[in-house]
Amino acid sequence: MEIKDLTICVLMCGGIGSRIITNSKISKRAIEKPLIILKNKHLIEYIIDTLINSKKGFKIIAAVSSNTKQTEDFIKDKYCNKITVLRTNGKGYSKDFTSVVNYIINAFPSGEQEKQDLHNNMFLANEKPSMDYSKIIFLPIDLPLISTNTIEKIAEIKQKTPLISIVIDKKIVIERNFLPTPYTVHIDKNDYCHTGISVLGLASFKNLNKDLPGNHIEEENIIFNDPEFAYNINTIDDLKRTEEFLEKI
Repeated sequence: MEIKDLTICVLMCGGIGSRIITNSKISKRAIEKPLIILKNKHLIEYIIDTLINSKKGFKIIAAVSSNTKQTEDFIKDKYCNKITVLRTNGKGYSKDFTSVVNYIINAFPSGEQEKQDLHNNMFLANEKPSMDYSKIIFLPIDLPLISTNTIEKIAEIKQKTPLISIVIDKKIVIERNFLPTPYTVHIDKNDYCHTGISVLGLASFKNLNKDLPGNHIEEENIIFNDPEFAYNINTIDDLKRTEEFLEKI
């Protein structure tokens, strides 16, 4: 049987979200960033619904941590069998990224490893993948306007390198009164901001050791200049600007 080009989409939702929580006066208690309300809807629901609406049959994994226990409960209660929950240590994007990749590469084929992970409460799956996956798309939960069509276009990129980073022209971000990320790259005399979206080709990592940070990963920056990437919610001001935009459409 021919194996299709299948994609795992990982929602990175285990961070603290300190900038928006520190500035938030929405509630007397800290609100986990994925659960902040944007126009009567939780922030994380936007990206989840975008993925579920795709006809590509994405396998969706939510990478949570001890920082986002309420988010974990929300996902399990609302989305049940549609999303797999993976617990990471929540001590930084790089470490969480590595945990997810190591699990997908090393744990999926092993029944014994699966039992051990379930015992350690690392992997809270409703189901286990039974087919080979070709790539992982890592998605932040703070890009609520990203469309299903855009995610599908990203999934269809033919990779020349093991890792792809999606970037947007810095001018587009500034034009919409958002603060550009400090993580920029210079391409053809223009500055581009990282969107936080990356694509990992799994075939390139089959023979790597588990200690991924110790391996050099060849990376290519791919430009997507759709304004939807500019609406990156990191502060309460970002949230207000996005709400104002949604009210107009």
